[in-house]
Amino acid sequence: MRQAAGAEASTPSTLQTVERALSFLEVVAESPTPVTVKEVAERLGLNITTCYHLYNTLVFREYVVRQPDLTLRIGHRAGLLYDGYRRSLSTQRLMADFVQHLAADTAETAWISNVVGLDVVLTAFSDGPQAVRAAGLYVGLSGQTHRRSSGRAVLAFADDELREAMIAKLLESLPKADRKSVRAMLDQELPRIAERGWAIDDGEFNPGVLGIAAPYFSADASILGAVGIWAPAERGRALLDDLTDKVVAAANEATRLFGRGD
Repeated sequence: MRQAAGAEASTPSTLQTVERALSFLEVVAESPTPVTVKEVAERLGLNITTCYHLYNTLVFREYVVRQPDLTLRIGHRAGLLYDGYRRSLSTQRLMADFVQHLAADTAETAWISNVVGLDVVLTAFSDGPQAVRAAGLYVGLSGQTHRRSSGRAVLAFADDELREAMIAKLLESLPKADRKSVRAMLDQELPRIAERGWAIDDGEFNPGVLGIAAPYFSADASILGAVGIWAPAERGRALLDDLTDKVVAAANEATRLFGRGD
């Protein structure tokens, strides 16, 4: 059964100025014919002074250009956003192919997770080919960093500043009665993971499921995330050495493929 994603998120607080600037850009980009600042103000229901403040900022940052006839067009720096979007799609496809190959190699459910802020978020996965396989993964899975093999692998290889920030966030999410024991467990376990190069959770995150994870890195050796597999616990224990070798090799390949930031 798929793990519940949790309660519906509340509406986030936003900055009105940023929202208006983005809306300004969207009007300029989506209009079938070039528009003026006055026309943008009318479409957004803003007073002209506010709209000119937005315009001046966007022109200064080269996201908008005003042409000789006073109409507007998108500036060249908007191309940076598109390039980033295009690269993210390309990387997502590569990661999907990557985990499919790992699932075929191990015959288990394979995944890759990335560090996002102070959490470890599952980015792509592929179910194993066997009739009996681990289930419960979904893109966006996060939280419980101390219980997940991916989270443990990241914490063990993160730099001190990132590790402490991630642990602080984790501990804040736990009942006060559990914080001291979780911190003690991490202090004991993370050096062991760093020494052997991989992490494991044996039913601690998902009962009956064994997870193995190894970290992958950027070109400057900063932690990017973790690669791993989920297997039914009994089968995973029996094949632990072989699965561990394949996960570590896959993590090294992930560093080669995704660590350059191309």
